[in-house]
Amino acid sequence: MSSLVVANGVLFSGGSVLEGDAVGIRDGRIVATGPRSDVRDAIGPDADELDARGGLVTPGFVDSHIHLGGGAVDALRCDLAGAASLAEIDERVRTFAAGTTAAWIVGGGWDPTLFPTTGPTAAHLDALVPDRPALFLDADHHGAWVNSAALRAAGIDERTPDPFDGRIERSSDGAPSGALREGAMQLVSPLVPPSATADIAQALLSISRDVLAAGITGWQEAALGTYAGYPDFSDAYRALTEAGDLVGRATGAIWVPRDLTPATIDAFVAECVERARVNTAAGFPTRTAKLMLDGIIETRTAHVCAPYPDGSHGLAYFDPQIVRLLVPALNAAGLAVHVHALADAAVRDALDGFAAVPSADRVRVRNHIAHLELITPPDLPRFAALGVTANCQPYWACRNDLVRDVTLPLLGAGRADELYPFASLRTAGARLAMGSDWPVSTFDPWLGVHVAVTRQPPGESDAEPLGAAQSLSLGEALDAYTRGSADLLGIGPGTLAPGAPADLAIADRNPFAGRPDDIHETRNVTTVVAGDVAGG
Repeated sequence: MSSLVVANGVLFSGGSVLEGDAVGIRDGRIVATGPRSDVRDAIGPDADELDARGGLVTPGFVDSHIHLGGGAVDALRCDLAGAASLAEIDERVRTFAAGTTAAWIVGGGWDPTLFPTTGPTAAHLDALVPDRPALFLDADHHGAWVNSAALRAAGIDERTPDPFDGRIERSSDGAPSGALREGAMQLVSPLVPPSATADIAQALLSISRDVLAAGITGWQEAALGTYAGYPDFSDAYRALTEAGDLVGRATGAIWVPRDLTPATIDAFVAECVERARVNTAAGFPTRTAKLMLDGIIETRTAHVCAPYPDGSHGLAYFDPQIVRLLVPALNAAGLAVHVHALADAAVRDALDGFAAVPSADRVRVRNHIAHLELITPPDLPRFAALGVTANCQPYWACRNDLVRDVTLPLLGAGRADELYPFASLRTAGARLAMGSDWPVSTFDPWLGVHVAVTRQPPGESDAEPLGAAQSLSLGEALDAYTRGSADLLGIGPGTLAPGAPADLAIADRNPFAGRPDDIHETRNVTTVVAGDVAGG
């Protein structure tokens, strides 16, 4: 039997700090918590000991919405993430293109605020990649920058209509300008040559180790399917789990294609059930379908109730009738539904879909809505009434450059207090879970927790909070990122209770003893998965 005592820590579980300073672990499960001497007696004298050095010991963080597969593919391409200027973007693209003979130059991660609101242009990219098609996704993965060769390869010209779920940005003469929004990316991305599964698996494994080092012991791969130039990552996950290489409790959500009709729903649900069976049998539990209902506010593709300044209401990717048919069919088959809904009209459509599910089916699954930037007040209590978890991405809930420069001008500055209503959801009785949406934003849970508590960008204590009344306490935010997310994904209780899986994150300090402004300085130093030290 393997046994471990984590001692000299401040223990947090289930929303509060516990009595005692030690956790006892045997054979991958927690046996006891309390004073070190009592825990030592419960475990026995032969247990190894890990000194937490006064740091906070929590259940492992669980990221309920992350794209490790997407990040793995991005690592194989031209990475523009973090480029702070157009000159830096240009240099990275030129250097990458010069160093490869690939038929397409592909990458992503560019900051939309560095370009005009209409997006980058094909002419700009032509100067960087004149000899081959090129496609670069933005940091949000809701838009693409393409060159003229890519437009020609896809047959996109001034006569090409916008798809129902996207928009082709155009110059004054109607010609495509080089920026594609949402579903318009699909006009080009299927032409991109795929990466090899073995290469994706190795990149995914490398990134998973970084995730573990951050204290994350479980996660949900938020989109398993072919979209925007990405493959279904199931093959890569199965290869890693079957080889026993992947550490951490990974789960997946199957992408719902946007061309569903009432006549094809049953066949799609049957396909989901089979894909879920195959993945789960390989050690990659896949109990969820991912339904993306709208885009993002910054490109006017999020589906809003009140119109944008141009009079539009954004995009609805699925007819509400389809949602009200599909969600009950998935729940009846035992599959939960994970909805992407940024704005209030999309959130309402999602809740209407869940309301159409018979309660006997609804209680058997863990339905949830992610992102939740805007929610109308009458819809807040529906989360609890329908058993729908609010899957929050807390790192976004502050006045960062994008919110200040793009989001609030589109919505109206007076609506700042309405964004990301975490406290209102909690007050209304909703269950909260948390995730990062990495690589859109950092996966470091302590940075997300910082924003959830302060509603300020990390390190900007003088910044005006974004809707200060919507902040959570430190205990509430940690509970959502541990117990809330673990329960949502069905990977354990997410607590330090006896009998629970011994998944722990050990920090370098006790943030309860410091100022809220300093939460972002907290670092994970050790991660334990199933009783084994796995990262830090």
